[in-house]
Amino acid sequence: MIKNITVIDAVKTVNEALKIDKNAALIYIERVRIVEDRVILSEKIWLPKSRYQDFIGLEPEDFENLLYPFYYKKCGQFVSSAVEMLFFISNHIDPYLDNTKQENLVKVCRVAKNLEGDPIEYRESYGLAEKFSYEVNII
Repeated sequence: MIKNITVIDAVKTVNEALKIDKNAALIYIERVRIVEDRVILSEKIWLPKSRYQDFIGLEPEDFENLLYPFYYKKCGQFVSSAVEMLFFISNHIDPYLDNTKQENLVKVCRVAKNLEGDPIEYRESYGLAEKFSYEVNII
């Protein structure tokens, strides 16, 4: 479920990960995954504004559940691969996970790429480390 979408100014580390101009504006999305009425995953997603112009003006309820097919349908951006790094972190409060500072979290950083190998999405996903399991199948 999309909670927020907005256009923001450049973020140095994100723009570097996306390999775009250091001053290029971004589209920022907050999304959660809910199971049995509990948020189990909180995501922060940054997209190059130049590639996703058609998202400007959309409301959270306009988004479909699966983002990658939606990226292609609305903006012609096809995700063909992704590179992820996984971390266990502490001392981080997530506004959607309802966690304490003492609870360990899993943080997954993903750079999704198009067929040419260009980064077209940077994402940070957070979940509680307790009972953590992870599976990805991007086809």
